[in-house]
Amino acid sequence: MNKGKPGFLAGGLTLLAFVLLWQVASMLAPPATVPGPRELLERSITVYSEPDSYVVVWDTLRRIILGLTLSMIVGGIAGVMMGLHRHVEAFLDGWIMVLLTFPAICWAFVAVLTFGISDVGPVFTTVLIVFPFVALNVWEGTKAIDKEVIDMAKVYKANRHLIIRKVVVPQLMPYLFSSLRIALSLSWKIVLVGEAFAVGSGVGRMLLFHFQDTRVDLMLAWGVSFMVFMVLIDVLIFRSWERRAFRWRHQVAT
Repeated sequence: MNKGKPGFLAGGLTLLAFVLLWQVASMLAPPATVPGPRELLERSITVYSEPDSYVVVWDTLRRIILGLTLSMIVGGIAGVMMGLHRHVEAFLDGWIMVLLTFPAICWAFVAVLTFGISDVGPVFTTVLIVFPFVALNVWEGTKAIDKEVIDMAKVYKANRHLIIRKVVVPQLMPYLFSSLRIALSLSWKIVLVGEAFAVGSGVGRMLLFHFQDTRVDLMLAWGVSFMVFMVLIDVLIFRSWERRAFRWRHQVAT
């Protein structure tokens, strides 16, 4: 029996129930505030029938990619260093917690005041908010590494670079993939907020424009369609990449 079928069926039923509830809510609420699923689909088709819409999406996507990449690099390095060195952990622990609790909207305002209307603002905001989550996750993973394997590598005279590449990183892979998916889910939301304040283009700017124009239908068309796009990236790229990376587990289990 295919183990993926129950999960796929449950997900499909959940989606169907959500769409039905959405349709009921749109019938009870004023049309201007809660457009129905069919109306939202029509608005989405209208939006993406314009070639300029793809330029807007690409502007947002490249900011997400840059912010996500920098967050993974900075957070990954910080997490590994905190897990391997006590003095680094003692120094960064408090700062990580401060960054985790600092309001995201404040960073967006700081970015505008510091960098003005530019691409730097959303990326800067994304990195400062996302990399502490990555660092915390990788830090926990580094502390869970089997120290006996590292000691064995040292016995065989393996240098630090080889230990990190062949011993530390493979044991961190589950935490890195988890961090990557968390970082993606946070990055695109933060970039949209940053675009609304700090740049003149992007999906976030379109959301603000239609909000100011009181066009809830077009605002949701942009927001929901981009959310679906991000989910597809997670499912088709990141999860597929993760399955390939850990394919050996299924081979060992069988």
